[in-house]
Amino acid sequence: MKKRVLALLLASLTALSLLAGCGSKSTEPSSTDPATSTDTPAEGSPKVLTIGISSDLMTLDPQAHAQAVTDNMFQMISVRLFRRDNSMALVPEIVTDYEIVDDTTWKMTIRDDVVFSNGDPLTSADVKFTIEREATDTSLVENNFWKGIKEVEIIDDHSFYIHTYDAKPDLLSLLAKSGGDIMPSKYIEEVGMDEYIKDPIMAGQYKLKEWIPNDHFTLVKNETYYGEPGIWDEITFRPIPESSTRVSELLTGGVDIIDNVPPNEWERINGSADDHMVTGDTSRILLLNIRCTEGTVTADPRVREAIELAIDKDQICNELLQGAGTPTRTRVGSGVTGFNWDLFGSENANLYNPERAKELLAEAGYPNGGCPITYTAGKGKTLMDSEIAQMCAAMLTAVGFDVNLEIVDGSVLSDTWSSKTNKEIIQIGLSDSQYDAAYPLIHYGDKNRVAGLTDYDSKECQALYQAALTNMNLEERAEQMKEIQTIASNDRPHVCLCQLKNLFGVSNQINFTPRMDDFYIPNEITPVN
Repeated sequence: MKKRVLALLLASLTALSLLAGCGSKSTEPSSTDPATSTDTPAEGSPKVLTIGISSDLMTLDPQAHAQAVTDNMFQMISVRLFRRDNSMALVPEIVTDYEIVDDTTWKMTIRDDVVFSNGDPLTSADVKFTIEREATDTSLVENNFWKGIKEVEIIDDHSFYIHTYDAKPDLLSLLAKSGGDIMPSKYIEEVGMDEYIKDPIMAGQYKLKEWIPNDHFTLVKNETYYGEPGIWDEITFRPIPESSTRVSELLTGGVDIIDNVPPNEWERINGSADDHMVTGDTSRILLLNIRCTEGTVTADPRVREAIELAIDKDQICNELLQGAGTPTRTRVGSGVTGFNWDLFGSENANLYNPERAKELLAEAGYPNGGCPITYTAGKGKTLMDSEIAQMCAAMLTAVGFDVNLEIVDGSVLSDTWSSKTNKEIIQIGLSDSQYDAAYPLIHYGDKNRVAGLTDYDSKECQALYQAALTNMNLEERAEQMKEIQTIASNDRPHVCLCQLKNLFGVSNQINFTPRMDDFYIPNEITPVN
């Protein structure tokens, strides 16, 4: 099986993704004609783009995170073997030729003109270092996704084999996700990894100029980039957790784009003479991560079911989010290969039944209510997160839960999640950087991945997950992943609330169409004049 087989595999993966509902983005029209504005940069002045975001970077180690903001930064300063285009289809980035040699061997060739920003050429040795570090270092947060790779065998400076332990149908999508950012092995050998992550050298269109935590990080054009140069001389991201402050910064010209605009601010932005709203689809699922840990009240499946039945997801999506969310019961987003449509939408996903929730609590030993739970949520981390948490807490209280609601800032929420120090419930928004259900379903298929987080242990899900990981029959594989979602939706280690849209405020001086992966692609964001 040569390149033609790979092309069929790519086409099949893309077709399944599109069938799963990877829809087009809807853009609300600007309230003014951008062409009438006179606020344009002087001819010849540097082109500077400033973006206000709701949270900061987590780390400068490209493989020690599972955070969207950090992934967004690295995809701008790095190259990967594969990427996703605007339709979320897999396309080669620096790979020029590839084939399946056998079920566990892939042969690839990369460009010979790619160099890192320090001038070192990018070779097969750098690919080997990058992939094998992620696949073998169990301390890295994404090791669970990469550990199926056995080794990278170098053929020459620009050709290599990737050997996997078993058949790996999701390999190409894995190489396109976070953790696949190619790092300079020679430079890291010289300075050490600790020194490298203070100032990561990459080979992308931009390079990191500086990061001042909780203030800004700035990218500048990489003059050694092999491809089309960036149209922006400088791109600055400013973490602004408070949504009203982000909006004010946009309206006063302090930033050009902001994310996570809450519904109560939409009219304010669209009513501006200088700015407008833009809506984009995402794969992000807002969910309640619930401990199944022995000894906790939520270890009882009746308590977990009562949590879901107590919450009116329609009210959250229609009243709080004003249509910027769709009720769901699955951790997999509707634009992702392997998505289960039977768990999506109001009719399928809103199980609101407060009377039955009270009965379940009584059966679990709380006939008079008073079931104690701690509910932790962020503020400004995802769209309307603190408001949603307050509404959910009120609904849970109404059926008999004694809720200790903790609203914390985004960095505290991230630390709580990554350190697995969450109590009974932590509300968090999780996206899918791989756009394959194997990525989110690891929460149900690998008990080691969720040890200390949910402690969910389903032998049935684990068997299905392991089978899906090596199944080269893509249709059968998709059905296995759908079945995992059905089982998990009834066991409820997660109570999934809704699939979120992302709402952006954009200056009329900027042309910007959101992508489903929330990536900012510099040359796809253009000045109007």
